[in-house]
Amino acid sequence: MSIKQILDIEKDIKDLNIQGATNVAIATVEGMKVFIEESAITDKELFYTELKRVGEKLANARPNEPLAENAVKYVSHMFKQHFSDLHSLNDMKQQLDDYCDEYLFKIADCKRAIVDLGVPYVKHFENILTHCHSSTAVEIIKGIAKGKKSFDAVCTETRPLFQGRITAKSLLDAGVSTTLIADSAAESFVIGRGSVPIDAIFIGCDQITIDGYCINKIGSWGIAMAAEYASKPMYVVSPLLKVNPQENHKNISIEIREDKELWHDAPKNLKMFNPAFEIVDANLITGFMTEFGIIKPDEISGIVKSKYSWLFD
Repeated sequence: MSIKQILDIEKDIKDLNIQGATNVAIATVEGMKVFIEESAITDKELFYTELKRVGEKLANARPNEPLAENAVKYVSHMFKQHFSDLHSLNDMKQQLDDYCDEYLFKIADCKRAIVDLGVPYVKHFENILTHCHSSTAVEIIKGIAKGKKSFDAVCTETRPLFQGRITAKSLLDAGVSTTLIADSAAESFVIGRGSVPIDAIFIGCDQITIDGYCINKIGSWGIAMAAEYASKPMYVVSPLLKVNPQENHKNISIEIREDKELWHDAPKNLKMFNPAFEIVDANLITGFMTEFGIIKPDEISGIVKSKYSWLFD
């Protein structure tokens, strides 16, 4: 078995060569598929146990990655439902591989549904601000801009890794008029003191809590507070597959990244603190743009229990 390939995936996630919740989830599933294809284990129960261990190790290579964690939960749930029907190891491998593919399809299908259901609801907005990089938020913004002669998108740099530049390039490639600003300018733009009058804010997120809060790139809370102050709507663009039903906003852990991201050759004895994400309060979120339409934060729990009951196994 190509253990090295799986270890390389884990390292790439840890080193941020693979970043973004969707990409981490896809990499986790691909690592599981490598194990399924190449493992020499012949005992069915041991094979399943090791597959789950590989999936969990990849999904937890960095904190705040429930989309990846839920991939392992989905495969495990489906396997338990149909284990008695699988008479050989080869049957089992094929079925597990199919479950991995099903989850990858769910991710892609959720993105399509979010855009299809969300764009008509927010098409009337003229100018949008977004923070960090969410490929689905980019698709929403592109959908709003389509066919409009006057439309502007504003993106933050998103330091220290500058993920916002990915957003800017994606929007420019789609022909969307785009302005890049420093992170520290975002609140001024939201309250109407920038070069572009902002109508609404769209952010992605890395995690949704069961009580309707979200975890997104550091800086998101300040932007949300500015939106509240200026009475501007702020939407979180995300599939509900990013919900971790075991965590609410009070018990969640936030990823703290290495100091060298902030300043590689910093002066000796300088103290640094580099949180990657922060919590955005439910009362600051106008709505979640999801695969089931736009829903309010207090609707998260009920809809997840109804649509994704397997998350509670």
